[in-house]
Amino acid sequence: MSENKSKHQQVIEALAVADGPMSANELWEHLRSNPSLNSIGIATVYRSLKKGVEDGELVPVELESGSVRYESSGLQHHHHFLCSTCSRAYDVEGCVKNLEKLLPQGFEMTRHEILLYGLCADCKMAG
Repeated sequence: MSENKSKHQQVIEALAVADGPMSANELWEHLRSNPSLNSIGIATVYRSLKKGVEDGELVPVELESGSVRYESSGLQHHHHFLCSTCSRAYDVEGCVKNLEKLLPQGFEMTRHEILLYGLCADCKMAG
């Protein structure tokens, strides 16, 4: 990320290349590891996330009750994996087919979300 880009644009780009949705704090820590952004404030991250959602660049993702993460709005349909140890979220490509067969008779599904839980590769190796 070049230094001449706005901090807002760098926030948007960081989420565009992330492995999965990130919370404001996860994103802030990630951005601070970049030498050109090590002074970015958490308030700037929150403002950029709010503006990104308002502008349609980002979507909020609630994987756990009360825990909001953010990801790019232009992603294809996908699901998420949440590590039970480190709480990182990852995108999972693909989708389960024929979910309509699980519905009670007379019901209509308009959308769905699937959340997988377990250990990410790093936590599995550490355990």
